[in-house]
Amino acid sequence: MSFALEVKEEIVSHTFSDAQEQAFLCGFIKYNGELIYSDNLLKLHISTISNKIARTLLTFVKKHYQGEVLISITQSQTLKKQKVYHLTLNGEVKNFLIQLNIIDTRQSKVIVLDQEILSHSDLLRSYVAGMFVAIGSVNAPQSYYHLELRFRENADALYFQSLMHNQGFNFKLLNRKNQIYLTYLKKATLISDFLKFIDAGLSVMKFENERISRDMVNSINRISNIDISNQAKVLKTAEEQVKQITYIKQHHQMQKLSEKANVLANLRLRFPESSYVELESEMQKKGFVITKSGIANLFKNIEKLYHEIYKDD
Repeated sequence: MSFALEVKEEIVSHTFSDAQEQAFLCGFIKYNGELIYSDNLLKLHISTISNKIARTLLTFVKKHYQGEVLISITQSQTLKKQKVYHLTLNGEVKNFLIQLNIIDTRQSKVIVLDQEILSHSDLLRSYVAGMFVAIGSVNAPQSYYHLELRFRENADALYFQSLMHNQGFNFKLLNRKNQIYLTYLKKATLISDFLKFIDAGLSVMKFENERISRDMVNSINRISNIDISNQAKVLKTAEEQVKQITYIKQHHQMQKLSEKANVLANLRLRFPESSYVELESEMQKKGFVITKSGIANLFKNIEKLYHEIYKDD
């Protein structure tokens, strides 16, 4: 089961009040429902790939709808061959949609959110939860952070964007070529907060645990990569220093270096892979009090002498 479906099934597992059930149905039907005219009758069709969500929808619909509900199951044509659960409301559909305040009686089509829901935070959250269950998706944090809702109308996407902006969520909007309008979040903290907003508390915990684990692994990898990069730089620098010291020795010019530089040069030949910190320790063993920056300055003197000899050679 995908993480997105886990979130949706967690949402519908909660206990809803009658008003919250209606708000949820309002959000779900507006963006999942399809109005059909057949035999001069208005029918409403809704569907889902989850048996649990289908059962919840059926429970809600039977509680608030007085007409006939037809249930059917089909097999999707996708590679996963998922079952699709269909509910078709037949008879008294218009009255049902008027009751939910989601139909324009002049055109018989789903319209924007009712003001009653906007004024109650628990109803608004149930409404947005219904929207997410209908057209939402969220990636498991093991891959990358992404939560989205897909709309078929630009006006609906803009309306949702504005609605969520008032709740502190900065959804971005993307227009796809196939006339799909995406509103999405990519910031992990906002995704987590949105999951809390739609009452998916267990999913938030799973999301946060996975996010922390992922971020920790990434941090370890970054540190490891830095260490590898630093080690490579140390080895490259040491290789160049060995070459310079060897060249100076071949030209019998070591006497031009100070006693400290001579000792350090011989230590570098002896320990070609050692860091400055390690060379500092070896120098102290030989009675020279020196710092890491002092080591660096001595190597600069060695390099300077190397270039002088190389130039005159």
